[in-house]
Amino acid sequence: MPKLPCWYSRVPEILTLLKNPGGPPLLDRPAVENLFRVRRRQAIRILGAAKGYQVGKTFIVERAALVQFVEGLEESGVPREALTRKQRIANALNEVANYAAAQKVEIRPNHGALSRRAAELPPSIELVAPGKMLISYSGAEDLLAHLVELASSAANDFPAFRRLYGGEK
Repeated sequence: MPKLPCWYSRVPEILTLLKNPGGPPLLDRPAVENLFRVRRRQAIRILGAAKGYQVGKTFIVERAALVQFVEGLEESGVPREALTRKQRIANALNEVANYAAAQKVEIRPNHGALSRRAAELPPSIELVAPGKMLISYSGAEDLLAHLVELASSAANDFPAFRRLYGGEK
């Protein structure tokens, strides 16, 4: 899919500036460059798409024609779709970055923690009341290590784990 113009996100702002009653009736290439914040070649493309024309060596467009062009683009939904796509890509990149950061974390349960039974859990993991557990930890990695330890104790002897922490007698 081709890259979409960066000025699509600024369509409402561009329309506001174009509809200003004090604006000039004709815009040349440098004016379009400033308005759309684009370079020469992109400004020429915009001028051509908005039915601009050349007078001598100057490429110009009527302000009304440029307004009509930008409004047509806005009504087509293309700028909105471009922004949605850009946000979706940014979200995907953030998700990948978060996943990569999580992959770098090393969880180190205490020695023998993976072979413990439910009754042998350390004092940092305690049953406070039925349905309420307290886990004391010193950081994110320590919390994850305690959770691994808790899950391992459940896997090692689930009937005992259920009796101790599930409220069953």
